[in-house]
Amino acid sequence: MEDISRLPALLLLALLCTCVSAQNTDRDLRGVWMATVLNIDYPQNPTVSAATLQADFNSQLFRLRKAGMNTIFVQVRPAGDAIYPSKLAPWSEWLTGVQGKAPVSNFDPLAYMIETAHKQGVEIHAWVNPYRVAMSLDSTNFAPNHLYHTHRDWVRTYNGRRYLDPGLPDVRAHLGEVIDELVANYDIDGVHFDDYFYPYPAAGIPFPDQATWHRYGQGRPLADWRRENVNTFVAETYRRIKAAKPWVQFGISPFGVWRNQSQDPLRGSATRASVSSYDDLYGDALAWAEAGTVDYLLPQLYWSMDYPPASYRVLASWWAGNVPPGVRIYIGHAAYKVANNDDQAWHDLEEMPRQLSLNEQLGRSSGSVYFSTKSILNNPFGLAQRLADLYPTMALPPARNTTVPVVATKVKQYKQKRTEKGNLVVWEVNKKTPKDQLPHYYAIYRGSDSTPMTLLHRTPYHQGCHRLHYYDKLADPLVQYVYRIVPMDRFHRNMSVAKVAR
Repeated sequence: MEDISRLPALLLLALLCTCVSAQNTDRDLRGVWMATVLNIDYPQNPTVSAATLQADFNSQLFRLRKAGMNTIFVQVRPAGDAIYPSKLAPWSEWLTGVQGKAPVSNFDPLAYMIETAHKQGVEIHAWVNPYRVAMSLDSTNFAPNHLYHTHRDWVRTYNGRRYLDPGLPDVRAHLGEVIDELVANYDIDGVHFDDYFYPYPAAGIPFPDQATWHRYGQGRPLADWRRENVNTFVAETYRRIKAAKPWVQFGISPFGVWRNQSQDPLRGSATRASVSSYDDLYGDALAWAEAGTVDYLLPQLYWSMDYPPASYRVLASWWAGNVPPGVRIYIGHAAYKVANNDDQAWHDLEEMPRQLSLNEQLGRSSGSVYFSTKSILNNPFGLAQRLADLYPTMALPPARNTTVPVVATKVKQYKQKRTEKGNLVVWEVNKKTPKDQLPHYYAIYRGSDSTPMTLLHRTPYHQGCHRLHYYDKLADPLVQYVYRIVPMDRFHRNMSVAKVAR
């Protein structure tokens, strides 16, 4: 195969320009929530079998990748329990069938998920439900080390479920330890909270935190005090994560309506939602964004484009116009409603593509996340294939915002060779480069005189090698390709000062 130096000058210029453009635009977080509570997604059936747990995840990961996903938000703390070995919580009943019972052979599902996904260029974010203690009032099956037994004074009963009281300083301290344990022990790419802060309100039933308010409220209005409790916890979580591992992202997926205009004429959205995040869940997403205590917001916009009370069209525009530019926006989509909702808009498979098209027009969203895994993989309308059509080429996650400087890295790329396995591309970095300064992974771009430079592959994370290779098994032997190897750091930033062998 001819070396890049022998390509026509205009073609070479066009390809290199296209490559620069691709590196700037081939960024899109394509994620899915993998819920463990009630076995919504994983595992499909509780089991202590390590082999079964592995096979279940492998199958879902394979099919999610085919649908174009590059990020999985795995629910690791569903209700005061964990799907990983923790000193602070028992094993989840939804993992093994009995709370406190571990998988066989010391199997660690979270460690396995991370290792397996990273080998395939997929990120794993740890989804935590911080305040939820139990999905029912039945306490007979709680493990001895469950919070119901160890700190019952922290637990409040509300509307058929149990929750931690967010106003207690001891609760915040405990949850801080939960975050510290996760970040220290696992190579996660992010920590994620959903919309469950104070519980969704039940008509006429107040959340039982009056005693806590009188003790710690210092005369502040109850609603303001509750929001301050959440704001404080969010800020503390952000600081803990960044102090330990600055590349780990922290974000929240609030309920899709911050406030209606009837509640806030100046900043509210033109919606008529019966619940708002600010007033009912005490989650002030704009305050977190303005304070810089989240890396991203992922509002759950679970309505169709023109649903009258809460239009996706209206809300996508509202979030785009109200979140400060320093905080990324991803959009949460209701995959679970496709072909399964009274709103007939969801019985048109093009509803989701229309939403993605609007996101692109607005130009503010950096990606989409779908609820939930099974809603994509088991959808009778063929949603997985439709998403695959919308995502014909892979994408890299957006670069992280950070003050950590980029470490420039030269990549020496050797002349490609045609082999029986496909085109062989070999590259290396300076052998004297310390392992902790090596690229986290590499993005491989490919183009030709008839095709633009496109992201073709991303290597496994942190291989720790100075010399690597890749076989392009899909290369057409009759086409002359140009390849570009781009080193990427843990923040998904381009580290390259490229040098192509001649």
